[in-house]
Amino acid sequence: MPGKTRNSSRPSRPPAALWTEACLSFPALDALREGYEVYPVVDAVGGTSVEAHRAGLERIVQAGAQPTSVVQLMCELQRDWSRTETVQPVREILFALEGR
Repeated sequence: MPGKTRNSSRPSRPPAALWTEACLSFPALDALREGYEVYPVVDAVGGTSVEAHRAGLERIVQAGAQPTSVVQLMCELQRDWSRTETVQPVREILFALEGR
């Protein structure tokens, strides 16, 4: 998860936006057309309605985006819990997000 684009060594970026159906979907579709891997963080964005959010996500997933969540992204970035220098900050953020 952040990977490389198909045609270069630039890393992929997980996008987030205000409105799924516009602010997320338009740049995500452009990035997919340009060969980028797109990982929309589905709980870091919302739509003008539940239906609009769902439809916007479905549209970019059909085009090749691979949805993820904030917690999943953080765990993938941490990757190895033996990297002790980042475990505590990641735990604090995760627990704050999850309300524990």
